[in-house]
Amino acid sequence: MAEDTRSPGARRTRARGRESRRRIIEAAAAVAGERGYEGTTIAQISKASGLPASSIYWHFADKDALLAAVVEESIELWLGQVTRGEGESLPERVTAFCLGVARTFRESPDFLRLGLMLALERRPVEPVAREIYLRLRGEAIERIAEELGRVRPGLTGADARLLATYALAGGDGVFLASLTGDADVAELFRLHAEAIVHLVEQAEGAGT
Repeated sequence: MAEDTRSPGARRTRARGRESRRRIIEAAAAVAGERGYEGTTIAQISKASGLPASSIYWHFADKDALLAAVVEESIELWLGQVTRGEGESLPERVTAFCLGVARTFRESPDFLRLGLMLALERRPVEPVAREIYLRLRGEAIERIAEELGRVRPGLTGADARLLATYALAGGDGVFLASLTGDADVAELFRLHAEAIVHLVEQAEGAGT
């Protein structure tokens, strides 16, 4: 590993910059997850992060660039959780997928709320954050479809993508149900996993 030749003062400044950026992104995710894109302001993010607006603008050109960064920073964790590909059998893979989605509930609830809001909100000029979210969600569907195809080679590509879309949509539904506070998330995901396995087996049988 190359030695860091910067002065201690420069390293501290860089570390403070990374910490400030992290605080801003976390605050932006929390505010936007509650208020949506239109309802989020730099002033609110400044208050939530405890940092002045000048610090936010030092890192990000505007609100759209900031929320785009929130999506980009969070999406890889989310994709990694929902497409881990653990296990060899179909039930094992589907269970791993459902557990991955459940983990995102615990680890990135603000991001999930923001993503759903971005998907639902429409405006004449779409924000970059929404474009990024929808594109990466599409990539997640393709990756889940690939995982289904590995364990069930008899599936057609179209069926695999349809089932992957259904799998993510069901996860969205469980997340929305969890926001009511009285949903048994573990039981809902157990049922969701059973439904996915049944539908995959049904689709594969229809194609033979």
